[in-house]
Amino acid sequence: MLAKKILGKLDVDSIDLIKGSGTTFFIRIFGIILLYVFTLIITNQFGDEVYGEFSFFMLSLKILSLLAMAGMDIYLLRYISDDPDKNKISNFIGKGSIAVLVNSIILVFLVYLLTFKNFKFLFSEYYFIFLLLICLFPFTILKMNAQSYRALKFTGMFSLLEFAGVPLLSIIAYFTIKHSSGITDFTPVNAYIIGVLLMFLISLWHWQFKFGKDLISKFWSHLRDVPKTNKLAIPFLIAGSSIFLGQWVVALVLKYFAGDGSLGNFEAALRIGYLLMMPLVAGTTIAAPIFSRKFGQGKPEELKRILKLTTNVIFLITLPMLIIIFIFSDQLMALYGSDFTESGNVLRILLIGLFFNALTGPISVMLQMSEKQVLVQNVFLATTLINIVLSFILIPNFGIIGAAWSNVIFQILLNGILLIYLKRKFGYFSFGK
Repeated sequence: MLAKKILGKLDVDSIDLIKGSGTTFFIRIFGIILLYVFTLIITNQFGDEVYGEFSFFMLSLKILSLLAMAGMDIYLLRYISDDPDKNKISNFIGKGSIAVLVNSIILVFLVYLLTFKNFKFLFSEYYFIFLLLICLFPFTILKMNAQSYRALKFTGMFSLLEFAGVPLLSIIAYFTIKHSSGITDFTPVNAYIIGVLLMFLISLWHWQFKFGKDLISKFWSHLRDVPKTNKLAIPFLIAGSSIFLGQWVVALVLKYFAGDGSLGNFEAALRIGYLLMMPLVAGTTIAAPIFSRKFGQGKPEELKRILKLTTNVIFLITLPMLIIIFIFSDQLMALYGSDFTESGNVLRILLIGLFFNALTGPISVMLQMSEKQVLVQNVFLATTLINIVLSFILIPNFGIIGAAWSNVIFQILLNGILLIYLKRKFGYFSFGK
């Protein structure tokens, strides 16, 4: 009865936010559990060095996919959610898919030229580069389609494509390979690639073939529009890609100065730390299209209300999670195996920045949905540059601890600057009343 009374006082957007966030939250939890199972399999079977190279491969794939996407995922999220007309959706899908195809082909060619004789700087074997080139387009389309479902508030399908599908299929593929041909150091990455390719086919069938019916008939017109399409989407690219680029450079610096083992420990600690991001991801998933709609309707007070509601709920959920993870950091890291038992303090340091990120809420997303994407991209670029500079200073002297503090400073600077901008321009903070 109490729940019905509370729900009766909420408006449609608040109910959508709660329902959509709940769906994403539980599927996200399932996806994180699956990812941890896959991570535990790798770390316990192969140790920190193999996991370090596998983590660097996944991060490199994300970087390349962001460049191939050129901001198309957030561009589609912004404008599909603003006006979800079927004909417009079909047109957006066509333009986005062809642009991603062209961008991927160009990137594959460039990466091949740059790494053919210099792959040792990045990976122990060229096989990893080969898999990056093979998987780039499917992985990028998969991520783009996930955000498109998010724009329509199909949170179940978005969460499956974004969080749960790939780790589930990767685990199945791993045990299939293990029992059919045995395991090698390449088995984890092979299993992951199989998971990505299968989810790509599912998303292609369920999104392009369903909503992009005129994609083939308008292929040439979409192809001619690729430069224009990229130009419209690029402001959304820089904000998202700069973070991953910063992470990739930090990982490369850590890999160079401290080795794959330290990188494996750092990435394993981040995996646990990202548990604090679950409420933020869940809330942002459904809040983003609401932000876009409220801004398009010219309702700044509603925009403020949704932002504060989302941030306050995120804080209440995140705080007890922070306390539990902080207390049991050593035990949680020990689950990965004997190579990871001394990285509890690394996890504790990372929690500081991740908690500040959750505390300030989805400011960057709200600003991007409010036509402030250029401002957001500039802040992301500046703070990412600081993160890279700090990594070159701290990691050679302090190793993995230096990498952790560099990450903390980056998180606090990024969200702190956006919070100050929000207060000065809009007159309120993202949290509180």
